[in-house]
Amino acid sequence: MRPVSVRRTVTALVSALALASTAASPAAGAPRTIELVNLGDSFSAAFGTGGLQQVEGVDSCDQGTGRDHVDELGSHPRVEVTLDAACAGYTAQEVEDLVSTKPVREALATADVVTLTMGGNDIGWAEFIGTCSAAAEAESGPAPCDALLAQAPARIAAASSSAAETADAIGTESDARIVVLGYPNLFDDRQDSPLISAGRAAQLNDWTDELNAALAAAVAEEGAVFVDVTDRFRGHGVGSADPWILFAPEAGAHNLHPTERGYLCGYFPGLLSQVARTR
Repeated sequence: MRPVSVRRTVTALVSALALASTAASPAAGAPRTIELVNLGDSFSAAFGTGGLQQVEGVDSCDQGTGRDHVDELGSHPRVEVTLDAACAGYTAQEVEDLVSTKPVREALATADVVTLTMGGNDIGWAEFIGTCSAAAEAESGPAPCDALLAQAPARIAAASSSAAETADAIGTESDARIVVLGYPNLFDDRQDSPLISAGRAAQLNDWTDELNAALAAAVAEEGAVFVDVTDRFRGHGVGSADPWILFAPEAGAHNLHPTERGYLCGYFPGLLSQVARTR
């Protein structure tokens, strides 16, 4: 069950959307429905909320079953999620390949908003976290992590270039507002945690910021809008007193993704602000 404070926040924001939708409507008649298509990787696929479900008609496309920012927006009477084909583990290239399939092209043709996250799998954040974790450094020392961190700039450059191509492919199929959501800093870097030292956490958070900046610049060149969520998640990383990023031994692949509260309080306001601007 969501905390009451989350529900109040969501209710207030949805009211704002209702006002924006009404303002955007013709003088006569009811406000129109905004059609939304959701694509991208696990940060768009509700990973971190628990459960596992497959998207029908898309090969190897897994999503979490809990409530996220897309579900919350889709519950609004003036928003229809016409396609939710975000897939955990997808790279930007795999999202681009999905765009070329018939069901996705058809949904994009009438969409008003397309939302997605992409780029994290291109640079291989899971590899960085595994190599730079406290356990890995205790076993192998700092050299493997240092070597991998030295690759970050080149990986980020490649990821942002691929993201730009994906945004361009979406824009070719759709006149929709393309909203690319960024990634939160996963760790509280003010102190060591069982997962990672404060120093390594700070380095990985810095590279997340670099990735977000590169993605923002790249997709803007293709006419997409980038939404940075780092400020909303600040103070809620792994190791904080109130984490919005999941880390639990039993969570498996859901680890290091936003919790339901993270999606609703961190991602939802940013997405809503862009949908409310849609005309």
